[in-house]
Formats: sequence, C-alpha cells, structure tokens
Amino acid sequence: MVVQTTATRARLGARIRNVVLVLFALFVAHDAIYMAQYGLGAGYARAMSEGGHDAYWTPTAIVIGIVAALVFLVSLGVIARLQRQSAASTAGPVIGGPSYLHELAATWLRLLPVVAALYAIQENLEQLAADGHLPGLAVLDGGLVLPILAATTLVVAAVGSLLRWRIRVLAARIAAIARANRFPRPTATIRPPAWRSIAAAVAHHWLLVRPIAGRAPPVASTRIDVATA
Repeated sequence: MVVQTTATRARLGARIRNVVLVLFALFVAHDAIYMAQYGLGAGYARAMSEGGHDAYWTPTAIVIGIVAALVFLVSLGVIARLQRQSAASTAGPVIGGPSYLHELAATWLRLLPVVAALYAIQENLEQLAADGHLPGLAVLDGGLVLPILAATTLVVAAVGSLLRWRIRVLAARIAAIARANRFPRPTATIRPPAWRSIAAAVAHHWLLVRPIAGRAPPVASTRIDVATA
C-alpha cells in the first residue's frame, strides 16, 4: 500500500502529533506529581478522589494513551517508509539534516511552559469544582511540582523529538537526492592527463586538413616590385 500526502495533510499531521504530545505529557506529569506527593496505593487514590478526578480521569487517560500509541506507531511506519525510499534512491549527497539535540531543546522549551500552564488550569478547575475556590498559581508552589514537570516533559520530548528528528533527516536526504538526480553535476573535478594529448592531436589534425586557399601579394606591393625591376 502506498500512502500519498500533501502539504496540508503533513501540516495537519504535525499539529495532531503536537497536541497528543502535550496531552500525554500533561497526564504523565499529573500522575507523577500526585504519586510523589501522596505515594502509591491508598494515598494516591484518596488524593485523586478528593481532587475530583473520579468522574473523568480514568477514561480520559485511556483514550489519550490509545491515541498516543497510535501516533507512535504511525510515526514508526512513516520512518520505515522513508528509510526504504532513502535506501532505494540512486546515489546522491548524504546530508546529516537537523541536529537531534537542537530538535530536543526546541521541543522541550515549547512543551514545558504549555504543560505547566495546562496543569495549573486543570488543578484550579478541579479545586473550584471540589470546594469552590481557586488556588491560582499556588498549585505550582510545591517543592516537587516544577522539577517533576520539567523531568516528565523532558522525557516525553526526548521520545517525540527522536521520531520527529528521524523523519526530518530522512525527508531532507530524499529531497537532496531528488534534486541531485534532477540536475546532475559532473563527478570528476580533475581532468584526466590523457585529455591534453587528445586535445593537441585534434588541434594538429585540424591544422593539417583545413582548406587554405592562399592569397596573392597586395596590388600596391606588386606594382612597386615591377617598377623597381
């Protein structure tokens, strides 16, 4: 099966991946923060229940987990397809593409503030529904909240950036090979030594075989010579 895409579909796919990455990081960070604050087992269950998570948390987490797994598998499929195309292409320039560390840093710096803001909004809405007050930014004041947000978003960004980086590298390599095949350039930069002898032989042969009609001396010169004689 051959899957064809367009620029619009590619942009839409990138946006969907970004949304799923943010939601997955948010739910992972939320659980990690609650587990660090209240422990596992009964403490975690009680805190989640008191925070108003019973109505939506489990089904929403399952849906986001399934969607994230599907996006991950689709990304692996795209990487495999691009890898086959890159291997099947004719010889061309092999370029490294963008740096993975640059991709990771850019993704993490975008992901962390978005997830932190969504976590603060989520906790405020839950507190408002549970006891009728808004704690504001106090939900981020806990000693472990911001470090856990930073750590979890870094791990999620590392996985997402790895997939995105590999796709960009393979796509850039295939595009470079296509441009090279469309506009081929000479591969030899140094002329073979035999070319000099061939050029000299061709020039000598041309001098020998070209027609030379000749010409008489100028009329004025001829008259002078006759008069002098």
